[in-house]
Amino acid sequence: MDVEAVLDRLMESGVSVWLDDEGKLRIDKDAPVELKDLVRAHKQELIDVRRAQDFMNRAGIRIIRLPLGELALAYPPRTDLDELRWAARILRMDSVPLVINDEGLEWISPEEWRRRQVARIFEEYRRERLRQAAAEAAEQPMPRRRRA
Repeated sequence: MDVEAVLDRLMESGVSVWLDDEGKLRIDKDAPVELKDLVRAHKQELIDVRRAQDFMNRAGIRIIRLPLGELALAYPPRTDLDELRWAARILRMDSVPLVINDEGLEWISPEEWRRRQVARIFEEYRRERLRQAAAEAAEQPMPRRRRA
């Protein structure tokens, strides 16, 4: 059984495996004995997959679609290419071309992207309210002044 099949079985069962702070593989305490044995049998492969995933997330590696429709792994400048190639091989993505982010794009986390989207929507809403208030004020008749 390959590591993909092991991960599929774990996911179907709702059992999580992760690396702790010391880099040791951990599994849910309430996992069935059968799955714990399966994880023990594929321990090093699972450790490698989790480390590769952690590297890809930490380094900001993204899968992008190139102009002709092909997929590529985009990496920010100053990425350790040896570690990137190792992670791509472990995750069976080594046939995907590597491209550097040389367009000066900003690499942000998904949480930061969501925060910016909320801020952008709020700012658009605020501008629309100000525009409407200005339009309503312009439509109001000017009060007549009394002559003294």
